[in-house]
Amino acid sequence: MTACSTPSRRTGFMKGRDSGNLAGLHLVRMAGGFGVVATAGIALSVLIALVTVLQPFHVRVPPSFPAKRAACTSSAMQIVAHADDDLIFQSPDVLHDVEAGRCVRTVYVTAGDAAKDDLYWKGREEGSRAAYAHMAGVPNIWTTADAGVPGRSIQLETLVGAPGISIVSMRLPDGSRAGAGMLVHHFESLRRLWDGAITSISTVDGSATYTGTSLRETLAELMTTFAPTTVRTQDWTIPFGTGDHADHIATALFVQQANRDFRTAHTIYAYGGYPTWTRRPNVFGADLEEKRNAFRAYAAHDSMICLSLWCLDDLAWSSRLGRQYVTASESTGNPARGPGVKVTAASENAASGQTAGRAVDGVALGYPIDDTTGGPPSAAPEGAGSSWTIPLRRRSTAR
Repeated sequence: MTACSTPSRRTGFMKGRDSGNLAGLHLVRMAGGFGVVATAGIALSVLIALVTVLQPFHVRVPPSFPAKRAACTSSAMQIVAHADDDLIFQSPDVLHDVEAGRCVRTVYVTAGDAAKDDLYWKGREEGSRAAYAHMAGVPNIWTTADAGVPGRSIQLETLVGAPGISIVSMRLPDGSRAGAGMLVHHFESLRRLWDGAITSISTVDGSATYTGTSLRETLAELMTTFAPTTVRTQDWTIPFGTGDHADHIATALFVQQANRDFRTAHTIYAYGGYPTWTRRPNVFGADLEEKRNAFRAYAAHDSMICLSLWCLDDLAWSSRLGRQYVTASESTGNPARGPGVKVTAASENAASGQTAGRAVDGVALGYPIDDTTGGPPSAAPEGAGSSWTIPLRRRSTAR
């Protein structure tokens, strides 16, 4: 068991790794080209960023989260390129899952090392542990084991106070923003592996080497072993060189490919990355505050993030905390229609076919858009609806 120290808290934060983001005077110049609407949008982004910087750090223990949880009724897995991608681009969805007591496992495909030594990427891993402990409201103490993929040495860490929360670190090299790779790693990168420019890629700690095929198989095995009903990854819908980090896109493409080998009923979601900062803010209030606090817990361990008020050249980055966008999704099976699932409703009308089972028929567009599926609620108390219960499955730990 490894005990991790509680992270120090510092006011404000700014991302230092992508210093090319426009802010301040640059934002004003950009606004002139887009007119009044764009100016208002950018001004709102700057305002959110300033509020993020200036508001104090508050620790809130989720009231519904038990001190220690041995089992969960549902699960979610995030597979992202770098430590912090989940905190920035997939929250508050991840935050809500943690607070709701779901099993949550996050897989970091690269070390996010930025061509620096192991002290840097190990600090980022510590930051991720601190962020999840903060979201769970439990001490930052974790156990370490192997992820259990045959023939692979992959670190799995479990949060002691909330054992439904775990982190997997694959530690492949950071491929740089454009995906060309870095000299220290012999120009190996996920993008070049996906494109076929290289045939294999090795981890920064020398623990494993992957081909494109074996990486896909490993990701599929990680999903199959954990059996999540929700899988989150990054944006596979945009091409390389269109504003997002190449590691984000390559990770998403490999995960989308591996997802085809994961047969358990689930839905996989693609989340937008860097380009989402140009879209309308959609994270506010308590969600924004808790998202910011979790990111600060992480940032205290990432030496390339500026936590000082004078780092105003990166306001565009900080504004991303105010956004979370799903760009695509794919579903496999229908968990609500599986064996042993019981569907109940406050009311139903068998004569018209508006039964409880229609609520989980796998069709998203029901009444009033498509009245051939589902149906309008009949005379039911306000707030009443349908619910379904999935029987828990026991999975053998033998391999």
